[in-house]
Amino acid sequence: MHNEKDPLYPINLSNYPKLFDFVLTAKGLLYFNEIKRKYFLQKEMTLDEYNKLRLMYVYYATSNKNIEEVSMWQKICQSLDEKGIYEKNMYASKADLINQNLITKNPEYVPGLYKTHIDFIKRK
Repeated sequence: MHNEKDPLYPINLSNYPKLFDFVLTAKGLLYFNEIKRKYFLQKEMTLDEYNKLRLMYVYYATSNKNIEEVSMWQKICQSLDEKGIYEKNMYASKADLINQNLITKNPEYVPGLYKTHIDFIKRK
């Protein structure tokens, strides 16, 4: 049975930091807080900023093993989709985050681990 307290079930909370290939840098954390604030204050944002918010939010939440933040990331993604703000040109947004040293490679990353969650969702 799906554990409502674990938004990435069946992945264990202790494995959250292994889910994604990048993590925020100190500089990235500052930028993440800026765009998150901009989003919550309902300021106008570009598609690139929305892309970066999606990426950085999940990197931040999972690297910190923060269930509440992962749930918020999921809600934000759902809300943006409902508003017709879909992921587009994500590769370019991610490349820009890398080039600006806002994210860096995650040494704990385990390729394919996130697919466990996706496969579970598809079976539901």
